[in-house]
Amino acid sequence: MADDDTREPRPTKISNGPNARPRDATIAQTGPGLPNDTSSPVEIDEEEARRIEEKIRSL
Repeated sequence: MADDDTREPRPTKISNGPNARPRDATIAQTGPGLPNDTSSPVEIDEEEARRIEEKIRSL
């Protein structure tokens, strides 16, 4: 059965969604090398930063 050449070849891509990326590609900015700085910086006010810091330190 493995030598049967009458079958159609499998398509090279079976997905065009988020799983269609190459297996060796990184997700977001998790890979080595220079970061991709095209995203906008996260803005946070001082009160929110203080609240987060207190919560982290209380752990």
